[in-house]
Amino acid sequence: MSLAGTLMYWHLNHIDWLLSVELAIGGMIGAMIGARIACAINSRTLRLLFCAFLVLAGGRMIVAGLGQGANGVSGACFHNNAAVSIMFAVLIGVASGVLSAVLGVGGGVVMVPAMVLLMCIPQKTAQGVSLAAITPTAFTGMLAHRKMGNVDPRVATWVGLGGLAGAVTGATAMNGLAPGALKLVFGAFLVIMSAMLAIKRQSKCD
Repeated sequence: MSLAGTLMYWHLNHIDWLLSVELAIGGMIGAMIGARIACAINSRTLRLLFCAFLVLAGGRMIVAGLGQGANGVSGACFHNNAAVSIMFAVLIGVASGVLSAVLGVGGGVVMVPAMVLLMCIPQKTAQGVSLAAITPTAFTGMLAHRKMGNVDPRVATWVGLGGLAGAVTGATAMNGLAPGALKLVFGAFLVIMSAMLAIKRQSKCD
């Protein structure tokens, strides 16, 4: 599904491949760290802190969407030079990988608002970059679970076909939305995700 979305965003010219690689490297490092510490930390406390982050980020994106121009980028942007940009991209990837492993959330809910609000990446590009960065991590995870017998090929095929249709439809709809409207939608999504995560049942490691 992430691969299909990546190809659609690439076709629509909304992907920065170098940034995607930087985020993917950080994401894989973060996922390994998160897997090691998942049962060694209080995930309930971390989950509540992350919920607060989602509310703040979602609110900030909604405000930006309401008062934005072409891309809605505003505020302090930490990409004054290449070295700083690479550092922030890798750190964002690490954070998304850790949180994905510990809390079971999608890396995009960290990557997209961080790229938009901290690095001033246009909303559509941020979404495309996030999909491209997540694809290798998702594929690696799939292979690992397949070796452990946790993948049902029949179910995966049908889910993949549905995901392919959804990716094409979603990317097409995204391309037709103004950046401000897209920011509003994504900001609202983050706030909803925060509420869902807050009431999520605790895992056995909590």
